[in-house]
Amino acid sequence: MSSRTALITGATGFVGGHLVRRLAQAGWKVRALVRATSDTRALEQAGAERFIGDLDSVDVLAHAADGADTVFHLAALTIAKGEAPFIRANVTGTRNVVRGVLTAQHRPRRLVYLSSYAACGPARSGRPRTHGETPEPLTAYGRTKLQGEAAVHEAEQAGVQTVILRAPPVYGPGDRALLPYFRLVKRRLAPAPAGPELRTHMVYVEDLAAALARAADAPPGTYAVAEPVEHRWSAVVGAMADSLGTKPVRVPLPPAAVRAAGTVAGWFGGLGVFNKEKAEEMLAPAWLCDLTGLDALLPPGTATPLADGVRRTAQWYLEHGWV
Repeated sequence: MSSRTALITGATGFVGGHLVRRLAQAGWKVRALVRATSDTRALEQAGAERFIGDLDSVDVLAHAADGADTVFHLAALTIAKGEAPFIRANVTGTRNVVRGVLTAQHRPRRLVYLSSYAACGPARSGRPRTHGETPEPLTAYGRTKLQGEAAVHEAEQAGVQTVILRAPPVYGPGDRALLPYFRLVKRRLAPAPAGPELRTHMVYVEDLAAALARAADAPPGTYAVAEPVEHRWSAVVGAMADSLGTKPVRVPLPPAAVRAAGTVAGWFGGLGVFNKEKAEEMLAPAWLCDLTGLDALLPPGTATPLADGVRRTAQWYLEHGWV
């Protein structure tokens, strides 16, 4: 059993919760940066040590990082009204994590940062976007996650090993981002933008947690992490329908209607996880990235197939009364 120590930001979130459990089960000593108002029952069950603060609390971050082997920075803002909140959370917050790492009395060996496909932008001409291409994020979220990556590189320049993981849509037990669509499919509705069908990578949350854990020892660098299969949106919907026992009706939405709905949602600070910029992401024809190096984080044959992951997700939703 390992006796290594990890500090996790975003430990009470969707991905963070899965990573906490995985590391604790592997014998890591887990520390978590949490707000005073956070629900920490799952952290208590995992035996995690809690440090009260937020991404503005550089002194707390430095104290929590002191002597840790690896810092996993997962905390991020994904939906907000306007760009300023994204900058504060995803750029300034990440810089503060870097400052905490660099000013810790016993500096951590490694910093692992969870980024997003949104940072590099959608596929170009229908082909996966390579690591060497200039990123073209569409949204404030994507732009600020890319700036967060730049902040992480500052830690690298100061001698800390760094690994950046760019994730596509993440789904699994406890996910709230795709939950509204599961609910629509349960009601036999499958709205989607009219025109070319979306093609995308996906990643099951347990696979992403496993990849993050392996990032503590993988060669430093930037990786796109996903099930190495390109999925059409109709296949995703079909997997949802099969898992819920329904036959939804496809409802094509004109792009103008998708944008209008996003604009209205944005007036209210984003309804659920939808706003004007999310609408633009939905209208992009493909979200595919270069998976070179994936084997270091998700060895061949270990990624959860879409049908299995969606079935497990739907079962969890049903058991917990979410759908």
